[in-house]
Amino acid sequence: MKENMIQFTIKGIALDEESQMPIVILQSSETSRIIPLWIGPFEASAIIIEIEGVRPPRPLTHDLLSEFFSKHHYKLQYVYIYDFIDESHIAKIIYKKGLRRFSLEIRPSDGIALALRSDAPIYASQIVAGTAYTDQKFLENIDNYQSEMLYFNNETIDAHIM
Repeated sequence: MKENMIQFTIKGIALDEESQMPIVILQSSETSRIIPLWIGPFEASAIIIEIEGVRPPRPLTHDLLSEFFSKHHYKLQYVYIYDFIDESHIAKIIYKKGLRRFSLEIRPSDGIALALRSDAPIYASQIVAGTAYTDQKFLENIDNYQSEMLYFNNETIDAHIM
């Protein structure tokens, strides 16, 4: 099945000025495609906290689930963003315990936050990747997004990159 999947990494998180919603930006190293995913502020915080290595005084929900997996010998194999429903991306996590393999529907943002904590890869289906922007197209449309970059893989970025 992985032959029909393209691996993506987190390139950054932006804030859409129009909707005031965070956008997680996934980028494929193989195809230079970019997938922007509009997410909630709490999910964005959970992703940024893990990327930045911040440890809150009490564990967040994603930390608890990651700890549960570890304590009970489950292994998150990958997050798979595989389709759309009403213009929203849908995803699932694939995990295993011993020889048993499991799949569970999850919001892409929660899957990404969990993948970061579990050091698991993020994949997109050919359908989802086929709708992704190429770097050039994304860069050409930056002015249309009018977003502010919150985090961008330790690169120095102007305030209004997107």
